[in-house]
Formats: sequence, C-alpha cells, structure tokens
Amino acid sequence: MIDGQLYQSEGSSVTPITASIEDNILVIRFKNEDQCVSDSGLGIDESYTVVNTSLVSGESAEPLRFQQSEVNAKSKLGNLPREITLPNDRLLVCAPSPLLNQWLDGGAGSRISQMETKKPWLVASVLLVPLLLYVIFVQGMPWAAVKFADQIPDSIKTLASQHTLSALDYSMLEPSTLPNLQREQLMMGFNAVVEQVSEPGFENNIRVHFRDSELIGPNAFALPDGTIVFTDDLVTLVDGNQALLDAILLHEIGHVAQNHSMQMVAESLFATLAISYFFGDLSGAIESFMGIGSSVVQNQYSQKHEWQADNFAISKLKLMHRDPADFAEVMRKLSLETDQQGAENSWFQSHPSTKARIENAESAAYND
Repeated sequence: MIDGQLYQSEGSSVTPITASIEDNILVIRFKNEDQCVSDSGLGIDESYTVVNTSLVSGESAEPLRFQQSEVNAKSKLGNLPREITLPNDRLLVCAPSPLLNQWLDGGAGSRISQMETKKPWLVASVLLVPLLLYVIFVQGMPWAAVKFADQIPDSIKTLASQHTLSALDYSMLEPSTLPNLQREQLMMGFNAVVEQVSEPGFENNIRVHFRDSELIGPNAFALPDGTIVFTDDLVTLVDGNQALLDAILLHEIGHVAQNHSMQMVAESLFATLAISYFFGDLSGAIESFMGIGSSVVQNQYSQKHEWQADNFAISKLKLMHRDPADFAEVMRKLSLETDQQGAENSWFQSHPSTKARIENAESAAYND
C-alpha cells in the first residue's frame, strides 16, 4: 500500500487515501482514521492541513479504479512525491514507490530514473551540459542568427530603421547645429568614400545624417537600411578632419554590409529564449544579482560585430590607399573623451577593449 492524499477539484480539503496497483489498475482506497470531525466533515491533521474526513458528496466508500490511460503524471524527480492528475481534475499526491513509478513511467521512466542515480551518468552530465551550452550559445546561435537575418526583406529593414530614427529624433536627438557649408563638404567626402567601397546595388543604400545630442555625445551609429548618423560632437571631437570621419564611416558601413543590426535582433531573441528554456525563472535572478544572463551573451555577440566592422574599415582603407592609422587615431580620441566622462559612460560596454582596437589598426598600418 502507498500512502497519499486526494485533493478535490473544488475546495481546499484533503482526503487521506492508500493506493495500490492491482491487475495493472490504480486502486485508491479511503482511509478510516480517527479525526477530529466537525459537522461539516472537516478536521485538522497533525500538519495543520484541512482534512476531509467525510466522503465527498456523491462519493461512495468503494475504491476508485483508474486505467493508466485515464491519469496523467508529472515526471519523477528524485524522491519527491508523485503528483497524479485524475479525471474531474482531482489531484493524487503519493509517496514515491518503485511499483507506482513503473506503472506511471513504464520502462523508459525506469531507465531514466536509474541513469539519474548512477555516478558515471552524473559525472557525464556535469561535463557534457556546459559543453552543450557552449556549442549552442557560441556556435549555434550566431550561425542561426546570420541565416535568419539574411532572410529579412529590405522592406522590413527600411520600416524598422525609419521607426527607430523617428523614435531617436523624438527622445534624444536634435537637429544638427553644424554650419551648412561644413555639412556639405563632409557629405562630398562621404559620397566619394561610398562610391569607392560600394558593391553593385549597395551604393544607393548609404545615407548619412547629422544630429546633435547631449545624451550620447561623440558617436556614430548605423541602422539596418544603411542610414548612418554622425553626432555634431563627434565632428567637433576630430576638428572636422575628413580622413578620421571617413574611417568611422567605413566602420559603420561595415555594420550595414554585414547585416549586424538584424543579426543582433536575432541573437538577442535566440539568447533570451535559450536562457529561459534552460534556466527558467533562474535567468531573472542571474540577471539581477550576478550581472550575467542574456545581456552578457548579447554583449559578446556585439563585440564580435565590432571587430568585424573594424576589420572591414581597415581593409577598405588599404584598398583606397588610405592609412589605417586614421582609424586608430579616431579611436584614441574617443578613448580620451570617454575617460574624461568617467566610469558611468557605458558607450564601450558592449565593445571590445579600445586599446586592443587601436593596436589592431596600428598593426595593420605598420604591416601595410
């Protein structure tokens, strides 16, 4: 006999029972124990649980019998009680029993249970699970994100970019205050760069805009459809130096050419879904208290994209017979600016080390 409790679909009362497997049928018998019974048939057991000591209305004293197809049970978890859903939404909670486990889970459940208790399988799981997660997060999701991003139509990219720029114009960007003549001269230089590096069908996608912003300071960013925004502060930081701004432009074109924006959307989605699937509610605690989680995974992808855009810019500067040291110089100026702003500036949090990026560009210049 297996001791258990039967929870009715309505109310909070609990009926003590014993269960057994007879002729491959689950048989439930009600206990006849001395309880402190009130007029309503409810009592209090030793654990201060409301106990139904009278039979439920319409329930006879005859045992209840259920075929295996009539019940639904959660998977066995260690030595925790088994929870079995019966017809009419009643819940049976029983102490674990080999016979009951075999009846509920069959051979497959028995084999899984045995594997859970075998030391070699436990050791293997400790070693293989981290390896599996590494393969999924580091290899699988970036590959899937690239494939997914390549399937997004240009019309969606254009719509997303227009809405993003409108939202930024509303929230943190202001019209540029640079003199019209300076903007026109910079645009002439940018157009010349775009013509030199563009592939067939790509040259018309790049559109440069200037904006002023006290919130983001010296910065430039690219949107999926080829829209590239330079802030006035960035132009001022480099004293309007066309060569340095061209190097930044090539970096942003690298993001557009390699579809990084859409890949980041896909990678963020996949990372969030994967963490939620593998860790469940734990991901929230990890994110809040340990500083890791989906944001860390996404930052790793972002750093990879920055390296790719850096190398794109450096390779194009070489093809144009320009000096890759221009990119190193503008990164050095940005680095000094962010150092002055202090640790609260988070512009580089999702970017690789600025020092490493400068060294990479300088190495390319020296080896040219």
